Amino acid sequence: MIQPVPDGFSVSWPLMVLILALAMDLAFGEPPARVHPVVLMGRLIEGLKRRARPTKGMGLLIALFVILSTAALGHLLIEAADQIQVFGVGLGLFVAAYLLKSTIAIRCLLETSRDIGRLVERDLEGARELLPALVSRDPGGLTTTQATSAVIESLSENYVDAVVSPLFYYLLFSPFGLGVEAALAYKATNTLDSMLGYKTEELRELGWASAKIDDIANWAPARLSLPMIAAARPLRAGEAVRAALRDHAKTPSPNSGWPMAAAAGSLGISLEKPGVYVVGVGGKEPSMDEIKPALRLVATAIGIAVAASSLILLFVG
Repeated sequence: MIQPVPDGFSVSWPLMVLILALAMDLAFGEPPARVHPVVLMGRLIEGLKRRARPTKGMGLLIALFVILSTAALGHLLIEAADQIQVFGVGLGLFVAAYLLKSTIAIRCLLETSRDIGRLVERDLEGARELLPALVSRDPGGLTTTQATSAVIESLSENYVDAVVSPLFYYLLFSPFGLGVEAALAYKATNTLDSMLGYKTEELRELGWASAKIDDIANWAPARLSLPMIAAARPLRAGEAVRAALRDHAKTPSPNSGWPMAAAAGSLGISLEKPGVYVVGVGGKEPSMDEIKPALRLVATAIGIAVAASSLILLFVG
């Protein structure tokens, strides 16, 4: 159902939801685990995983059930809350904003990357202990250069997962009144991949569908990240584009190479996961001096994504 614009408001319901969601994220960060929709998704996935046979078919059923049930529950919560009016505004507006916020993690992404980046310089061992919050690789033997690279790689890759992709699906489905539901479905897809999509013997079959669905879901947003990262540092836009076009296919993921290579080109550095890939070939090795520029680059790219989304909703939503 397409939501009506309440009397007295001059902007569309989808734009109001987006503005409120962003305000919640920037002001408060992540909600407590007990009421965080993504944490609840994770608990559901973990429960299903424990009971499932390790087959591709069962993995597909789990993925479809989690994605569809998450979107359906979000829709029901918004509809139910919208029956309660406060000063002529349905509470569905605020529930929708809260649910959309749960799919976006701007403050968490920037703060976590900044804090671990600072720690790399002061306490490498402590940084290694925290790096699993950002990357899946074993941080035990990473040098300072490799740890710095890991922070910047994760920052640029998660720009897609935590910002561009949820906004993309929110915009795509908002004209049908299902923007929040689509963003929730994406976040369920991303959570499934993070929990089941690893290529371990245990999860190779069960997580196959989750990994493939996540690859498909991130295909367009990952490529859209290139012009936004390039625009975030105009004087090096050409280098960002050239690095992404040249190196995007070097990563095992069909999508993560686009934002990582674009960021590497924009910053003039090479990013390496030892023994797996190098993007930004020919750039200098990353040092601690690149952490702040990387944060500024991604923060600016986030601003561009948010501004573009708001303008689209202002004129189309």
